[in-house]
Amino acid sequence: MSEDKPTYEELISQEIDPIYHELAAKIGGGRSGTTPYILARMANLEQAKVVAALPDPDREATAGRSLEVSDKFAEKLGLDKETVDKHIRELYEKGLLFPTRGGPQIARTQMQFHDAALGNPKYDDDVGPEFFTLWGGPEGKITRKPRPESLRPQYSAFRIVPRWQSIKDLPDVLPHEDIREILKAQDKIALLHCGCKRSFPNRDCGIPEESCVSVGRTAEYNIDRGAGREISAEEALRVIESFDDHDTINMVVNQKDVNQLICNCHWCCCGALAGAAKSRFEAYVDPEKCQACGTCIEHCQYDAISMKHYDEVDAERAYVDPEICRGCGCCVIHCPNEARQMKIVRPPEHIPEAQGIY
Repeated sequence: MSEDKPTYEELISQEIDPIYHELAAKIGGGRSGTTPYILARMANLEQAKVVAALPDPDREATAGRSLEVSDKFAEKLGLDKETVDKHIRELYEKGLLFPTRGGPQIARTQMQFHDAALGNPKYDDDVGPEFFTLWGGPEGKITRKPRPESLRPQYSAFRIVPRWQSIKDLPDVLPHEDIREILKAQDKIALLHCGCKRSFPNRDCGIPEESCVSVGRTAEYNIDRGAGREISAEEALRVIESFDDHDTINMVVNQKDVNQLICNCHWCCCGALAGAAKSRFEAYVDPEKCQACGTCIEHCQYDAISMKHYDEVDAERAYVDPEICRGCGCCVIHCPNEARQMKIVRPPEHIPEAQGIY
């Protein structure tokens, strides 16, 4: 290993106990991926054995959704109940374990694990900087904006919600595509550190880590484990507005009911951005007002804008490629000449009723 900070390749070449590979397989991490090495930094060997023994077969059904395990579970592990409870609580706060109706359980999917494990800075010193190197992968950061060839047409787990200022004057905007209405409808909101941004410490966007908004039961979960702080709908809107200059794109789960999270995503630190489903909106240009300043090109995260010649003004003006535009509204709110607007181009059915991502 080098004397400086170990590289990704060096970290995944280290010897670790086989139990971490077994746990990784339970959450889709496989035996040859990065997940076993991430787990080895999150849980010591005693904690890993506790996780491997879950779920607790002797737990009372009346315990309900909780982190509770039985005395017998601890006895089988040769540990006292207090120690086991402490391990479970810590791993819950770290994002490896979740309370379920069957007691504490390991993360079900890689996405659930990623979002939870990277969201609590309380344990940064414990997991060490290598933890984030492992999450970031061998490249260390995303180095290019999504290009047309990477805009996958298949069904996406996430959808884009336009910047609200770009659609505020349009008729027929649905409540679940207006950030203001989405936030007003929530009974619990929490602000937390973005796992995607934390997994790319070398990113260039300068967006604060504390930039993800979780809502409903997801907010309660993050507040309880110390990863999020409760805020009001008004505070949440101010946070979202504060990222206008960073061109963050608001993404939610691709369903009508916004009941989990509102992301503020940027191309340099969000792998899900390229495949997010388009909003129902599309940006367009008024060539009479456009001054060809190029501001919109600078602010588009998808490279959907270029210059082209318009016969009606006999000059080059900005042009939006409708195939690439995702309807985020960033170019609209930044146009200094009010030459850009949004229009609805897709029916309400474009947004699915419901789906689960975890």
